[in-house]
Amino acid sequence: MAIANYFYNSTTRKYVALFGTLFNQLKIQRHDNAGVLKKEMIVPLAYAPYQKILARVAGDPDLINSRRPAMTLPRMSFEIQNIMYDPQRKLATTGKMIKRGKAETDDARPYVYNPVPYNLDFSLYIMTKYSEDATKILEQIIPFFTPDWTVGAKMIPDLDPIDIPVILNSVTIEDLYEGAFDERQMVLHTLTFTLKGYYFGPEKKKQVIKFIDIDMFNGTDTDSPFLSGIDIQPGLSSANTPITDVGETATAVSALTTGSVSSITLTNDGENYNANTIVTISAPDVANADITSTITNSAVSDVTINNGGGYFSSLPTVSVGLPDSPITTATAIATVSGGSVANVSISNPGNFYTNPTFSIAPPPNVAAEFKFGDDALAHSNENDVTTLHSFSAYFNSNTGYKVSFWIYPTSFPGGNNPMSVLFAPFTKIFFTADTGNVRFQYGGSPVVTSDTDLVLNQWNHVEVEHYTNLIRINVNGLYGTQETRGAGNVAFPGHTYRAGDAQGNESVFDGANRSFLGYLDNVTWETTGDMPTASSGDPYTIPTTARTGDLFTKNFDKDLPVATITATDGEVISIDVTAGGSGYGNTAPIVTIDAPDDTPSSFAASLTPTLVNGVIDSITINSSGKFYANAPAINVSAPTSTQATAIANVGNNGDIQSITITDAGLGYRNPPAVTISSPDFGSIPYQDIEFGDNWGIIKTIVSE
Repeated sequence: MAIANYFYNSTTRKYVALFGTLFNQLKIQRHDNAGVLKKEMIVPLAYAPYQKILARVAGDPDLINSRRPAMTLPRMSFEIQNIMYDPQRKLATTGKMIKRGKAETDDARPYVYNPVPYNLDFSLYIMTKYSEDATKILEQIIPFFTPDWTVGAKMIPDLDPIDIPVILNSVTIEDLYEGAFDERQMVLHTLTFTLKGYYFGPEKKKQVIKFIDIDMFNGTDTDSPFLSGIDIQPGLSSANTPITDVGETATAVSALTTGSVSSITLTNDGENYNANTIVTISAPDVANADITSTITNSAVSDVTINNGGGYFSSLPTVSVGLPDSPITTATAIATVSGGSVANVSISNPGNFYTNPTFSIAPPPNVAAEFKFGDDALAHSNENDVTTLHSFSAYFNSNTGYKVSFWIYPTSFPGGNNPMSVLFAPFTKIFFTADTGNVRFQYGGSPVVTSDTDLVLNQWNHVEVEHYTNLIRINVNGLYGTQETRGAGNVAFPGHTYRAGDAQGNESVFDGANRSFLGYLDNVTWETTGDMPTASSGDPYTIPTTARTGDLFTKNFDKDLPVATITATDGEVISIDVTAGGSGYGNTAPIVTIDAPDDTPSSFAASLTPTLVNGVIDSITINSSGKFYANAPAINVSAPTSTQATAIANVGNNGDIQSITITDAGLGYRNPPAVTISSPDFGSIPYQDIEFGDNWGIIKTIVSE
């Protein structure tokens, strides 16, 4: 449809509201015979035909006579009856009404075309129970209509209010009865009005002509000679004063030294400049460097400068991406010979190592039970014998000594032949095979017995004290009985101290030839001097840690291998065995190298750039790095850049005399553009000058 253009101004609704507003808040008063005011009420007003009120009355017969305050008389209603075009008030169709109060956008002025005149016919109904009430209402209305009453109303936003005449056409009076003549009465006054209104079309926009350029030529041909012309545009300063001359814009060029503006030379000094002149120097045209890398054998072997960047006023920071190879733990394999670790070979060097650590699994345990350390002496056969110590000097009981040890017997096999524990040519410690009673014999002296027996299948602490000719056996924290026996040399140089089965003439008591069955730990021989005074059964302190004897100590701990590990350039290259240990048999131990102790950052490549005229010209590889699976990214810090600034020095004649650099800036690769504000800088752009402004017309006459 040609006129399809949705809009809605709510015009009819506004006219209905306007008409109803004329008659709301009307009041009536009732007085007694003495003239005293008894009642005052506001007459209700509603938009409805009077038939609707009558229908309400018919539905509630008590409406008029009832004293209930539901829906009582008097009351008024009104309705619109007709809308008719009024040709006598027709305005020019193309006339425009400018919306002056609305903000302009895109240099456009909003407007609407002249409205179309229409007459709207209204009926106002006054319904009362008493005739006097009707006349009270009527007399508050008709004096104002002569016969019209003009109302000013703002029908369209941002348009001035328009005058709207409301004309009273007629008043009719009617008495309405329902039922018998004397039963019910209602007085109806009908007032007819004509509201002379207008209907507006949609809002439109019109571009404002602010710049005129007229040229006149002698003829109509395209090459006709030019005669004269005129240019017109608005011109206002920031103080809203007219501008009549735009002057001539100055121009200048810049020069650089090491990335900073060193000078600005005027190429046109311009005209009509003032103190408001502004000089703008374009921002630095810095470029980030672009460098890529190449790797060979997991190391950076070459770099390529794709873009040298600039302008770098100082040496930029060049960082290389971290090595991206998966972190790998090194592995190694041991070989044994004669029960000892003979060699460890590296099977995988791993990566990212600086100070690697490792461990070699210990040999298997000899004993199922041990008191201290990591192992003990185990005897499982009555013929077992183990050498513990070889004496290198004479030792005499007059010095005083003590032999202490821990024993874990696993069997008391019985029989008359005791179980030998420790022995030398002149001494023997043993226990009975049925009760575990500990005994000691020195030379040919009688045997000394303990007051406390050993306990099967648990660790027992035993001490044998010998000072001069005094001997005492202490077991499990209780002192034994002190006995008097022989004194003298206990050991000669070359004598051997053994554990287990006493062989032939190696012991003073050949009758105790069977070895103990069980485990022995922490055997010590120490000089003591005088023997502590104690009675049988007195407690002594059982050691909680391994003791150390000044003559000898035997703990039976494992003989562990000793080796050193070496890493070069992040890889484990060797594990050198300096002591092979023992007890491995033919089974090679597991070698465990701990996870890498360093990080990829320690093995990143490093580069140093070289600048020529503020541009990266070459790259030196200081360190190739290692463990790169892919060519790493190379990041170069951005050039430092600051925008240069300058001010214009304006002469008294309005020309620019010179330009002073206030900040030379940093990071320029090419001389920046210098822009000098137009002579009318600070004025209002002609596009922003509105109808209500003083346009301050600028005219330029051009002639041949």
